[in-house]
Amino acid sequence: MQAAFANDVEDAEPGVGPEDASSASNIEAGSLVEIRKGSIYAHGIVLGHSYMNGRMWHLSLISTGEIIQHVESDVYIEVPRMTDRDLTLRAGTGVTPMDRVETNARVEILKYIREAEKEINKAFMVIGRKNAVLYPHVRAKHPDEWSSVSLSEAAKLVCDYRPESWPTLVATHKYIMGRPIEFVPHMQSQRLALTYDVRPENHVVKLQRVVDMVRKRSPELEAFIEKARGLIITAREKASESWDEPPSRVVVKDITFSSDDRTILDVLHLALRRTRNTSIDPFSGAVASIIKRIGLHTHKMVDDVCLRQFLIEMGELAPWEDIVTQRKELNLDLMPDEESQRVRDQDALVKRGLSLLRPSQAKAKQPLGPEDFYDRDPVEHLRHDFGSLPVYVIDDVSAEELDDGLSVEPVLNEPGSAWIHVHIADPTAVLPPTHAISEAARRMGSSAYFIHRTWPMLPPSLTHDRLSLGSNSRKGEPERVLTFSFKVDAEGSMVDYDVKAGLIRNIVRVDYDSVDRLLGNGGAQFGYPFEEALQTPGVSHVPILATKDVENMRLIDDLTRRFRQRSRQILNPFVFSASMATLVATTKPIRSASTVPAWNASYYRGFPNLTYQVYSQKTMERGSRLFVAECMKTASRVASRWFTAKGVPMLRRSARPPIALEDNRDIERLVARMDEDGFVDHAEFLQTKLHIPPVEYVLEPGIHWSMGIPEGEGYVRVTSPLRRYNDLVAHWQIKDVLLRPKASTRLFTPGWLTTYATEVLAYEKLWKHSDRSHRMQWTLMYIKRFCDHPNPPSDRVDPLQSLSAYVTEPGRRRDLLTNQFSCHIPSLGLPAVIVTPRTTDIPVGQYVNVRAKDVQVGLKALFILELCGGG
Repeated sequence: MQAAFANDVEDAEPGVGPEDASSASNIEAGSLVEIRKGSIYAHGIVLGHSYMNGRMWHLSLISTGEIIQHVESDVYIEVPRMTDRDLTLRAGTGVTPMDRVETNARVEILKYIREAEKEINKAFMVIGRKNAVLYPHVRAKHPDEWSSVSLSEAAKLVCDYRPESWPTLVATHKYIMGRPIEFVPHMQSQRLALTYDVRPENHVVKLQRVVDMVRKRSPELEAFIEKARGLIITAREKASESWDEPPSRVVVKDITFSSDDRTILDVLHLALRRTRNTSIDPFSGAVASIIKRIGLHTHKMVDDVCLRQFLIEMGELAPWEDIVTQRKELNLDLMPDEESQRVRDQDALVKRGLSLLRPSQAKAKQPLGPEDFYDRDPVEHLRHDFGSLPVYVIDDVSAEELDDGLSVEPVLNEPGSAWIHVHIADPTAVLPPTHAISEAARRMGSSAYFIHRTWPMLPPSLTHDRLSLGSNSRKGEPERVLTFSFKVDAEGSMVDYDVKAGLIRNIVRVDYDSVDRLLGNGGAQFGYPFEEALQTPGVSHVPILATKDVENMRLIDDLTRRFRQRSRQILNPFVFSASMATLVATTKPIRSASTVPAWNASYYRGFPNLTYQVYSQKTMERGSRLFVAECMKTASRVASRWFTAKGVPMLRRSARPPIALEDNRDIERLVARMDEDGFVDHAEFLQTKLHIPPVEYVLEPGIHWSMGIPEGEGYVRVTSPLRRYNDLVAHWQIKDVLLRPKASTRLFTPGWLTTYATEVLAYEKLWKHSDRSHRMQWTLMYIKRFCDHPNPPSDRVDPLQSLSAYVTEPGRRRDLLTNQFSCHIPSLGLPAVIVTPRTTDIPVGQYVNVRAKDVQVGLKALFILELCGGG
């Protein structure tokens, strides 16, 4: 179940929109930019910006005299301040000039663009005359490893004349982009990275070898095609007959692959990698030729969807293979844990480090090396012992990392007042920031929860045996924690707070659903569109708890409700909540194809047992999940207040209120329509013209509007140090204050934290985008198998027969005859695309009746719909 809720429960942002707002990065007006968008490749000058339909658009004048609208990621390189601000402002941003002033300004800017293009072309000719070859100088030493090269490094290698000048840098970029067989631009933000991935030498050699085979129609290729044809026919038969079986792989021992077969298959694997759609794909020609000549995919366009299916039918990928987690930028260890050298090395590091721990009275070792744990708890002498106070660890039945527990203490002689203590697991009791495991955690950023597998940020051999709450209690030892405490009065106000290192001894573990049954306050609600009235998967038994424990949890529930209502009165924020889909696996991890190339042919049977689940923040934040989430949020508010009071720098997560772009009454209308918990309908939200500012990390205690946290209080993430590196940083900084209360400088300085803030935002964007793509891929795999079932049961539930969707973006042209509208299907929790005739127009936020037209699962997963009667 934990995989379903990878979003942070105390800071969920489950909106559905065309673009993640946190990715906004404006390019200054007057900048010269290179734009690559679809068939457009042009240089231009940015004239201004416009926020439309949930996206920040840049408006640029290109050398043809046209104004084009594009997003930040369409820009591959920029030269700031090519034209002065006054001239740029005079040019306007309309499709056509409004008056003579705008016309004259645009003529002047076009002169700048054409002069710039002359300078770029001159620099490109200088590079060409030098006849420099970049690739051999920058490829990795190991022929199977990727490397990277920065634009400035590349410019120095290909040009002796003024390599640091902007024309040379832009010309070098043009040189690199013209060599897609050797270099790959950054997937999301080439403009900001200005770094290129360099393909491994063996990838280049293999591709050139296969291209040569295709060109010559070599006997080796013909033999492969014949072998592939037979394997695909067999695989299709086996898949059909085993549709409802558990997953398995069958090796065909009498069919082997030659070295040439293996080279072809390796290249086809390499081709199934994401590329920018504006970049030339060096694999596409060879891939299309091979698959077409096999002759079993004649009804399909040879694209990534077709290539994925081909590799499945060749036994090279499992039908449930997860493509997203194989992305190079995620750097996940794809080997099973029991076979992984990385896991073995980390476990050995943990075992060696723990064996060197010393008794508390021993003198601490200084300085620590990269493989040294703290040999004793640095703050042991400062820890507050909570004694027999019950600590309630409330989580999902299948939770893998238990990092928080709650206690409550009523205040004598103050009716209605009580302290709530949020106890957080304390990995920094053993783990210093200099440790190799800490460095690896920083590179990863956070644990990765996927449907088929979890990749923990910290080694399980450390968390499960020593750090996860309950791991020490099982051995009769106290648990080390950092405790964030807050006192709530009878009015629901926070009137006091404290942060301390603690020891807890009386852990009571219970799952969310059991607490909800005990309290009778209604729990989370899930939708199961493909099942008849299914209960939540996972075993949940109502535990036998003492009456006092039930009273304590009821008191925590009551206190957090009062505090939540009081907090909402300050800013009165609203939250739009759209439904989301995930799959819950009966067993996890789900094994995929081997990462080691196979020399024997194989085929797959069956498919994993999965449950399709729909939920939203509104249906999740109920009962025990709501009061746990409120306690986590409040602990993060306490941390910010504490850092402010101590005068210690720390990063705060900040989100400013929405901005009405056209009519200030739009915000008032939404406030009037929100329910008692602050939720508004997502379709209604989309009908308003609001800009949601991106999340920021700032040193000041800034506002977090959607959580109701005012300016001056702030929000510091501290509640998940086992799975977020950012929280570890906060814990180390707290320990530094506890140990050195009067120090003038801190472990993490404002300069370091400001630099790290950029890193955090980049990781959050990467993981959020990957998680969204992953869940879309798996849910559409599920739906496609549902649609393709060779012998569906006559009594099965079919939610695809009648679908309703609301439009999330204005329509745009798909081809000469059709438009497409992005939409959301609430009953399935999925985004989709409606294809309509060109004359159709559907307003944003309007519901329409639709039916499934196509389900595409490739590098991207796409659900294509069409209108049906009554739409």
